[in-house]
Amino acid sequence: MTTPIPLLDAIDLEILMHKDAHFGKSFNVMLDYYHQDGVGVMPDFEISRIEYLMSLEKHLGQNLSEECLPEAAKEAVMRSIDLYVQLREVYEDPSKSVVSTLLSDLILCEDELAEKEIEAVSAQKEAAVDPLIHLISAPTFYDPINPGYGRAPIFAADCLAKIQNPKCIPHLFEALSYDNFYTDEAMITALIKFGKKAKDFILKIITGNMITKDTEIAAMLLASFPPDEEIGKVALCKLEDKNILKKENLASYLVCACEGLSKDEDRDRFYAIAKCPEASTMVANEILIIAKTWR
Repeated sequence: MTTPIPLLDAIDLEILMHKDAHFGKSFNVMLDYYHQDGVGVMPDFEISRIEYLMSLEKHLGQNLSEECLPEAAKEAVMRSIDLYVQLREVYEDPSKSVVSTLLSDLILCEDELAEKEIEAVSAQKEAAVDPLIHLISAPTFYDPINPGYGRAPIFAADCLAKIQNPKCIPHLFEALSYDNFYTDEAMITALIKFGKKAKDFILKIITGNMITKDTEIAAMLLASFPPDEEIGKVALCKLEDKNILKKENLASYLVCACEGLSKDEDRDRFYAIAKCPEASTMVANEILIIAKTWR
């Protein structure tokens, strides 16, 4: 009679998936990697829990992944393994381009910052732009179950910022719609490095009549730019729209973007917004904080 398997939680199942996808289905290989604090270490995975699952599997004499993982999880693991195979086959195929090989290097890199790989890809300039855009646009490489542990879009954004082809600006912006905390900072940093070209693109979205998710992302980006008179004036005009002022998160980003206002009349208009009944307490307080810095 088969010994029943104790109930495993969601983190346990993720550990099993990562073990199968990244470490050749071996607990020993995974543990060695985690003891060495490799770049693909997941912060939620405790070494003691990996050791527990390994000893449990040995004690039961059953493959925990086979017995416990849902079919959808098994399919995700197989897709990851297939991707590893495809990336490694690039090195054995002489017909593949230099860019393909360098992108495989970038995705599979086990260095913390991938500086050498980023420089090599960036040196390919225009030839690398479309493949890099594809990389930041494909949800596949944002998932840490896949090769690269979710880091590849960060490296790709850095490459695009170095190459400076403006056609990637909309794609970097679109990547922020994934709401991925881990990669968002890299996309924002890359966009800011495009300077005026990125600013003009973002201002065009902000000045549109429709209030969408893109409007909030654009406002957040404007607040990330250094204080700027043009940005401040656009943000101020939007804040004077009561419908926008009612949307606390959007209004908060726009308040931060007003820091660059320098003319007294614009600052007076900004200060008056804090007294509007549509302004939340949080937004009003943020306005007063910025007004204090001016004084």
